[in-house]
Amino acid sequence: MRMILLGRLGTLMVVATLASASLHRSDAQQPRRAATSPCPSDSNYQRLAFWVGDWEVVDSTGAHYATQRVRTVVEGCAITVDWAGRAGDKGLSVFGFDARSAEWRQIYVSNQAPFPSGVPLRKSDPSYSGPGLRFIALLDQPAGNLAQSRVTIMPMSDRRVMQLFENSKDGGKTWQTVFKGENRPQ
Repeated sequence: MRMILLGRLGTLMVVATLASASLHRSDAQQPRRAATSPCPSDSNYQRLAFWVGDWEVVDSTGAHYATQRVRTVVEGCAITVDWAGRAGDKGLSVFGFDARSAEWRQIYVSNQAPFPSGVPLRKSDPSYSGPGLRFIALLDQPAGNLAQSRVTIMPMSDRRVMQLFENSKDGGKTWQTVFKGENRPQ
């Protein structure tokens, strides 16, 4: 009797497992509705949309300096930038808009590490009202250190983009251009 009962329980378990698998299979066949990302329709997330594309970067003399691939990712909620310089230097930036702080954020990692300042973390500069975006250090400098840097990314005519890297040694009173690159469509 006990063998018969165990046999029937085993049969019931097999039937229940098959029925469950059948239910899961039919669930898997049902198309799932993906959540629609709000980012492509929110102008805050589109502030760097002009930069998306494949670029040749030339320096201020017009000489080839690097290539860049700028892409929207995560359903338009972020931008990645792959940098490849002429001397084998490579870098990757990830840019995203932080809705809580209403600021853009950037992290940049390079094979030219370690940078004297570590991995650069930047945020959009709230005082900048020009075209594109300007980024400043996310973390404040230690007391007494007046060195600052900023990066401005702005659209130009003929679907070109300018990247302007500047440093200040006097707390932002004066700025010196470190690099001015023009992105030209490839």
